[in-house]
Amino acid sequence: MITQFSNYWNILLRIGYHSKMDYGQQMRLFALNAFLFISIVLTLLFVITFASLGSYSALQGLSVIPVLALILYLNSRGRLKLAGFLVIYGLLGLILILALLDRRTGTEYVLIALGCCSVMVFDRLVSILTAFMSAFACYAFYVWYDATHPFVPDPNVPYIIIQNSLMFLSGFGVVAQSLAFRALVNKYADSLSVANQEIKSVNQALKASNEELLTFSENLDLLVKQKSAELQAYMDAINVNLYSATTDWQGNFIKMNAPFVEATGYAVEELAGQNFLILNSGHSQSEIDAFFETVHSHRTWRGEVKWKMKHGSFLWVDMVVMPVKAQNEASPYLLILGLSISERKVLEEKNRKAVSALESVAFRTSHEIKGPLARIMGLTNILDRGFFDNSEMPYITRQLAYSSRELDMATHALTVFVNQYPGFSEDKKIIDNGHL
Repeated sequence: MITQFSNYWNILLRIGYHSKMDYGQQMRLFALNAFLFISIVLTLLFVITFASLGSYSALQGLSVIPVLALILYLNSRGRLKLAGFLVIYGLLGLILILALLDRRTGTEYVLIALGCCSVMVFDRLVSILTAFMSAFACYAFYVWYDATHPFVPDPNVPYIIIQNSLMFLSGFGVVAQSLAFRALVNKYADSLSVANQEIKSVNQALKASNEELLTFSENLDLLVKQKSAELQAYMDAINVNLYSATTDWQGNFIKMNAPFVEATGYAVEELAGQNFLILNSGHSQSEIDAFFETVHSHRTWRGEVKWKMKHGSFLWVDMVVMPVKAQNEASPYLLILGLSISERKVLEEKNRKAVSALESVAFRTSHEIKGPLARIMGLTNILDRGFFDNSEMPYITRQLAYSSRELDMATHALTVFVNQYPGFSEDKKIIDNGHL
């Protein structure tokens, strides 16, 4: 029963409530609704009680019910300020009229009660003081009017009972509204207590999270320092051992490291803003177009290129060009890394010449030495086996002498060729080491 009544009471208090109200507006709305329902109930009890005792002048109190209903309707429509104005000033005017029409019944005490209730209706101090002074002015006007105008009491009206009853009801109304307001304050305090506990829990969780974040930040800072040191070591290694440069998207130089500048023979000022094709030693336009098509497709290009230095010399480089994506709307650029391979190219050329020389030696050996050597071996075999007549001996001797001279001439010519062949004479060590 009590639970059901409490549910109905909460429904009545929340008439006109919406979620956009702040907590102060909610409390004033609930207090005003409580005042209206308590006033309606007390008015009905007052009228019924004294009308049953024969005091039909109490029926005038029913005129308050429509005003209270109108104020409740305004609350339900969200017109909280207008409702608050009417509940004080509208009822002050109506109660003053009722007090003047039916004097010395205690109705004038309701004026003071309304003034006291203004503290729960208005939020501004000026509005509260204005309402209270207006109630006091109405009460003072009633006292003046009652003192200056003759009064003829009605013998059928129990004035003392009515006065005490209205005084009691006015006080009860103020107390009841104060209790309702107190309940709202307690509810608000409980909500604040719960919120405070939640805040403490959140603060503890945040404190733990902050400690974890601090530990993570320290570890991250250490990792960043380590990676920065590693990156600096890589950069130092690049600046010492590799040619490095950056260009814009079209290949115009932006920045070059010292080995790059030194290798090309140009000054930094001469290279800045120049296209890297200034180092082109004769690569075809189709090769250049294929290069730009690759890097502009955000793919890495790698190849062996021959740079032409400022003073006309050449440098072979194993070159890698990496497109770097733009950050924060900056233009993309190209990173060029190169490693000198000129010594390797020289060795490759020497090896090529040595192989060509070896091929020539093999050819001469096959055609100019093996022929005479085969004839000598054949004639020697005939002599060993005795497959000849004495009359053939002079011919065999002449053939052996001719083949010996031919073999001597061939070996002499081969020696001269080996000593005079370009690139081969510089690499005798290859032959001396048994690579021939």
